[in-house]
This record gives sequence, structure tokens and C-alpha cells, in this order.
Amino acid sequence: MKTLLKRQQNTSVLGLLGLANRARQTKGGSTAVKESVRTGKARLVILATDASDGTKRWVTRLAEMHTVPVLEQHTKNELGDSLDHTPKAVLAVLNRHFASGIIEKSSLQAPLKTADLNRTRQ
Repeated sequence: MKTLLKRQQNTSVLGLLGLANRARQTKGGSTAVKESVRTGKARLVILATDASDGTKRWVTRLAEMHTVPVLEQHTKNELGDSLDHTPKAVLAVLNRHFASGIIEKSSLQAPLKTADLNRTRQ
């Protein structure tokens, strides 16, 4: 039963990612994610669990510098499949509603403050 619940959670997170992608509210790949974070468009960064240590390091640093939450979940293949693309080590979610839904579905131990997702940048 516990495994089934976890699988349903994972499926719902990937489902939300798929919806966000269809709404053109995601960016995949290192270059697109860097640009999204630096320009203030990214509301959430999702990092694959099987990403390289170097990728994890720069994504975490960049996200911390720009106060963007990072969620490490799913494999590269799962993330790529949810976007109907090749495997992706890192994704950015651009819409705050999709971002907060993904965070809620992923059941993080310490949920993010709403202010983090509602911030405005100029």
C-alpha cells in the first residue's frame, strides 16, 4: 500500500510537469534553466536524482543565489518522458501555480513559503 501511494505521488508530480510543459511553462536542459533562473522566470528547479555531482553543485548554487527552490526528484529518463523529450537532468518550472502544486505533491518535509513563489522581479 505504501509503495502504491508513493507511485501515485510520483505519477501526479510527473503529470503536473506534463501539464506545465503543454502550457509552455517549463524549460529543460542546462542552458535554458540557467537563463530562466538568471532572468527571474524560474519558480522551481527540478534536479534529477541521477544527475552528475557537478550538475547538482552548479544548479544548487545558482538557485540559492537567485532564491529559487530546488527539488531533487525522479530520474533523467522520467523527467524527459514527462516532457516528451530526451532525458533531462534539470528542469525549470516557470509558473508559480504549477510550481506550488509540484511542491505540494512531492510532500517536502519543509514546505516553501508562499512568498518565495509569489516574489516579483524587475
